[in-house]
Amino acid sequence: MRLDIAAEIGRIAAGRSAAATIRESVERAAATEHVVLDFSAVAAVAPSFADELIAKLPGGLLDRGVVTVVGTDDATARIIDLVRRRRVAA
Repeated sequence: MRLDIAAEIGRIAAGRSAAATIRESVERAAATEHVVLDFSAVAAVAPSFADELIAKLPGGLLDRGVVTVVGTDDATARIIDLVRRRRVAA
């Protein structure tokens, strides 16, 4: 499954509730298939959105390659890395 984040919520990825809705869909799909989160058309990502969508994914789905993130610019990649590290440290 390929999920175009901009098509789901627009070019500005913000809001925990929007991210939670997407994460729940990703979790369901990841039980049976590989999921690609495509940020190619996203202009900006709020840290709260990245935390809710990416850092809260359960059971190492990213680390095991069940879910992959593509199309991030440098700023988005840094935000995703930051929120993941904060979750691990908590």
